Parts: sequence; C-alpha cells; structure tokens
Amino acid sequence: MIKNKIKGLGEIILRVQDMELMKKFYSQTIGLELINASENYCFFKIADGYGGHHQTLALFAKSNLNAFNEKFGNIKTLNSTLHHFALEIDKKDYNYLLNFFEENNLEYITEVFEWTKWKSIFVKDPESNIVEFVCYDEGIG
Repeated sequence: MIKNKIKGLGEIILRVQDMELMKKFYSQTIGLELINASENYCFFKIADGYGGHHQTLALFAKSNLNAFNEKFGNIKTLNSTLHHFALEIDKKDYNYLLNFFEENNLEYITEVFEWTKWKSIFVKDPESNIVEFVCYDEGIG
C-alpha cells in the first residue's frame, strides 16, 4: 500500500486557454507567489511542502503535451473528474476573504460542513475552475 508513503499534496495542474488572464488572477487576485513562468506554463507556490518540494498550483497552456504525450484535444475533457480544488486558510482569515470577494465583486458561495467542522468559501477563476477556501472551526455544530 502506498498510503503511508504520501507526505502531502505536491501540485495541482490546470490546463488554461488564456495564460495571462489566469496568471493575473492567481498572482494578483488570490496572491499566490509566482515561482516560475514561461509562455507555456506558470508555477505558483501555495505553501511549504515536504522535503523541499512546495505545494504548487501550475497552469499549463492547452498546447502542452501531458505526461503521456497526449495533446489536450486527445484528452476526454468531457469526462474530466475535476470538481474543484481547495486551499486551506486560517479561521481568523475567513471573514477577511468574504469581505475581499465582496469588495472585488467576485461571485462566491459559502457552505458549512458540520460533520468535519469546516466552513468554506467557493469562487470561480476566470476559466470557471472552482477554488475552495476552507478552514477548521471548532465552534461549528
């Protein structure tokens, strides 16, 4: 079993149509640190990871081949299983983010998950990928 060998989430990679628009959203709106970029990709640091590897969000141009040398058009995008991805936040920053999204006219929804004592804010990036900001709140339930 591999489970006990996994140390954390290494990276999430999104295929994007408009690299500059998406780069601006994740760097200027969300505030992630840009660590490497070209016209075909951008890598952002989410947080420190394990053993020197950052937890990373990467944006790849749709023209890039994937790890199996497949072009984007050959990937069954209608069957994609990506629902959303979540970024952990501190409970004390929850209301700050609500105010930030409101002040910047970014559509958002909230949800409380009583069974885990999590509360979340969901937003969409410019290409409609859903980004969740989630925190633990011991006062829930």
